[in-house]
Amino acid sequence: MALKLWIFFSLHGLCVYCEIKVSTLKKATGLDCQTLPLGEAWTSPSPAECFIKCSVRFPNLCQSVVYNDVTKNCVPGSVAFGPLETLDTSIPKLGSGDSIYYAKQPVPSCNTAGPFNLYEVCGVTACLYLSPIRATYQNALAACSSMNSNIFLGNTAARFSVFWYISLNHNPDNTWFTVKDTAREGTFVWENGDPVTVEQSRMIWRPGYPNAWSADEDCTEARHKDWPGIYGLNDEECYNQKRYMCEPNDSYFSW
Repeated sequence: MALKLWIFFSLHGLCVYCEIKVSTLKKATGLDCQTLPLGEAWTSPSPAECFIKCSVRFPNLCQSVVYNDVTKNCVPGSVAFGPLETLDTSIPKLGSGDSIYYAKQPVPSCNTAGPFNLYEVCGVTACLYLSPIRATYQNALAACSSMNSNIFLGNTAARFSVFWYISLNHNPDNTWFTVKDTAREGTFVWENGDPVTVEQSRMIWRPGYPNAWSADEDCTEARHKDWPGIYGLNDEECYNQKRYMCEPNDSYFSW
């Protein structure tokens, strides 16, 4: 589906021409991709017009829509991501009959001639190095730094989705994640020092975790190998060895 339209509308009493481009808009079900709603629903005659109206109402923020072909119900959405089981505000809901139509996000710079490759989840592309070997958390940080990169930071729904599904499908081993409580027991922060919010915590953890099973569980992992089919992070001792993912410093994206 590809559209390029000019739309004339009034904004705060001013007339504005707005070019809406819908290029390579992709369709998926809630089993494959989801999004977070930006506002109330309305009816539109088609997914394309639904997306155009979403783009006008929510400039820059609108990156997807959830649409029902029978009811014509249209819900504006943000950047799409792979389903995150504990994020109960995401749409479309399974079994709803709705579909998601999402736009592809800009592809970051990536030197694929080296150890990095491009990976995509629901229109979000990341430049990543997937370690073929295991390392302690500190050694994983050092290995990423030696490649002018950081251990991958999954601090948004789209970025956590990339971490979860790429590590699960391309490197299905226990994999380090970037929240820790080394400075203060029970207070988890991101590797960049930002606090983990309540919403982020709900999004990333396996229900009932972190559980501090031992006093040294100050790092976190996706336990793909030992917990197959189970969603959410586990708190883990930092001195154990896991796989890891690196992202070049100049390839970071914030959506």
